[in-house]
Amino acid sequence: MTRDSLGLVWPLRSDIASGRGIGYRPLKHWIEENWVDWDAMSKPWLEAEGFLNAAHAEVMQGMMARAGLAPGQRILDVGCGTGPSLMLAAEAVGVDGHVTGIDIAPPLLARAAERAPENVTLIEGDAGSYAYPQAAFDAIISHFGTMFFADTAAAFANLRSAAKDGARMTLAVWGRPPKNPWFGIPRKAAVARFPDLPPPDPDAPGPMRFADAEALLAILNGAGWEASAETIDLHLTPGESVEATARMLMTAVSTMLLAPVEPMDDDLAAIEAGIASEFAGFEVDGVVRVPAEIHYLTATAS
Repeated sequence: MTRDSLGLVWPLRSDIASGRGIGYRPLKHWIEENWVDWDAMSKPWLEAEGFLNAAHAEVMQGMMARAGLAPGQRILDVGCGTGPSLMLAAEAVGVDGHVTGIDIAPPLLARAAERAPENVTLIEGDAGSYAYPQAAFDAIISHFGTMFFADTAAAFANLRSAAKDGARMTLAVWGRPPKNPWFGIPRKAAVARFPDLPPPDPDAPGPMRFADAEALLAILNGAGWEASAETIDLHLTPGESVEATARMLMTAVSTMLLAPVEPMDDDLAAIEAGIASEFAGFEVDGVVRVPAEIHYLTATAS
């Protein structure tokens, strides 16, 4: 297994086959060598797909509004996952445009393929190092899909080579951890049950990789982009009760967050109860609205 910027542990094929024989490898190694058991990693995300799409809807709307996609454009969707941004992009560019979605996880791409229209092409690969056609895209979008690159600078330089001069890239990334209880509360509940749970690495690939927007701007500007950042406070709205939200968050993150400790059923129940207790303060008229901080990055290929 390997740990990311939230302290999440990603299942490796070696762990499945030989009982964690390789231990904690640097994340860039599993990206480069495809060591991750993507079936195991993708399963909870697929189970929580509708819940997550609803929760992230306001973030998605903000990214698409800033992207300003137009009919006839050729778009690259980086880290497209199960395809919610693909569908919106395909609609925006119309039948005369085209959208290419790339993701490293085959199960997520398989889900996207089930609903992809004719003007969408899907690629299984590492979006940061894939050999794209040169100057092929009018615009690039990514909804929480760029935080896992093994080499961020090289990845954004590679994306620049795939973009036409003047192309626009629009990214949505998570802001600072204290402003994102969506992640902080599950971890807090887990640590309450397992005080020795290893701490996260803030500099490692993972959801909070780009919490420092200024650092990301420096990388983008050094990789052939002219970039700006806008930080927005909004709400994640899964449309569920406190109890249902806690249950679905456990589905989405517990496999990775709790892998080092092998929890029993009573541990899982206690952690879920801890999440629900904290999220009760975010319930309005029976529905949870979780505050979040999001960085939107807009960059022009210079």
